[in-house]
Amino acid sequence: MTRLVDINEAVAAAPAGALLIDRGSLGLLKFTGATRQDLIHRMSTQVVNGLTAGQGTATILTSDIARMIDRLRLYVGEDFVYAITGEQNSDAIARYLMRFVFFNDDFHIADLSAATAVLGVYGGGARPGLARALGIDPDWPLHHWRPLTWQGTTLSLHRTDPVAGDGYLLLCPAGSQSALWQALVEGGLLPAGEDAFDYLRIAAGQPRFGREITSDYIPLEANLWADVSFAKGCYIGQEIIARMESRGRLAKRLVRLRPHAPVTAGSEIVAGDRPAGVITSAMDGPLGPVALGYIKTAILAAEEPAALTSDGIPLTLLAGD
Repeated sequence: MTRLVDINEAVAAAPAGALLIDRGSLGLLKFTGATRQDLIHRMSTQVVNGLTAGQGTATILTSDIARMIDRLRLYVGEDFVYAITGEQNSDAIARYLMRFVFFNDDFHIADLSAATAVLGVYGGGARPGLARALGIDPDWPLHHWRPLTWQGTTLSLHRTDPVAGDGYLLLCPAGSQSALWQALVEGGLLPAGEDAFDYLRIAAGQPRFGREITSDYIPLEANLWADVSFAKGCYIGQEIIARMESRGRLAKRLVRLRPHAPVTAGSEIVAGDRPAGVITSAMDGPLGPVALGYIKTAILAAEEPAALTSDGIPLTLLAGD
């Protein structure tokens, strides 16, 4: 593959440009069988039944106490559903789901992670960049997707969570990754490292599996309200999530923070002299230190909030959080 630009160039280019990033650590499962959507519908937070080919959604698997297991991005085909899992988590999710397959279910899982390359395209110029490079204008809603053919190879292009303005995932056979990568770079996309992606997604407040999406938190605390339906029937953890939504009582909430110096993920957040929460993601970069953390809602709601610090470093709570 071509040389990656450094994080400074990537972050500077992101608002107007298109960053090309290897997202191969994400897992990819393929669900088939007549009840493929019904099983995921009854297992997760979002409405899945009724989605048709080309459509998709993000949905969350939760435990019986409503803690997050993983956030799946689903993309529906004519007779299958693709599911993008968290990093290195496809095998665990496949084994988890198979525990809930009943005798009358027609549901099968194939793990395509090793055989499939996942490329991310992010930034304010992602859509026009892909249109130039691939000859298709991906102007469709969030989590919708289309198959396409490139040099005789079948690919799929998926709208995904925006980072620095927009976001797409491009799936191709692993053996085609190098040639496709080169073609995209020659078409004007800027090859960047995962450090640039992580810095930008922290700055945007986007939660990530293993950092903010863990069994310590429920979806509403992670600001993933759009991934939860409050009108659908039962799913694992539904009663607790519905109760927290109706009463407006969250124990903690994910917020964006601007540290005055670099901080470390896992460090405690303190409000005055009181424990307030924890840093879940942190990086230093071209725009200065950025961080995400969970903070107790009682502290966030205080009329005169105490100063926030982590390891003695002042933290500024960003507007809107």
